[in-house]
Parts: sequence; C-alpha cells; structure tokens
Amino acid sequence: MALNIKDPETERFVRTLARRRGVSLTEAVRQAVKSELESDGLPEPEKARRIAEGRRWLADFYQKYQVERPVRSMSKQEMDDIIGYDENGLL
Repeated sequence: MALNIKDPETERFVRTLARRRGVSLTEAVRQAVKSELESDGLPEPEKARRIAEGRRWLADFYQKYQVERPVRSMSKQEMDDIIGYDENGLL
C-alpha cells in the first residue's frame, strides 16, 4: 500500500526530517509516526508516573550535585530562536 502526500507543506516537513536524520522519506515517516504513536499511546496514569519519576530524579540530581535549579524553562520558540530555526525548522 502506498501513501500519496499531496500537501506541499507536509512533503517539505518529511523531506527536512529525512535529510536531518539521513534516512529515506519512507523511513522518516515511519520513525515519526512510530514515535508519535508510542508517546501518545501511553495511558494517563503511566504518563503521570513517568513525569513524577523524572521530577524525583531531577530533584535527587540537583541535591546530590548541588546544582541550582533553573529559574524558569524556556519556551520552544525561545529555544528555536537561540538555535536559529525558522518556522519551517530550517537554519
């Protein structure tokens, strides 16, 4: 079975992802869809458990290594601006 992507923006996204990962277009789509299904498919209690576990790990890390906690998190847009990505994810 084949997919036929008729949306230029979607095609551009797939090509950009494939180029960044050094894989074929098919492989880029497969990886992206698999990743989305795996991350989105978790039951809410499991998501909450993983978030809590991560927060406990960070708290232990900060305490053990006496690292100051960040004052605030940056937004995705702020991070992209620092790296230099534009609205299409290109440098």
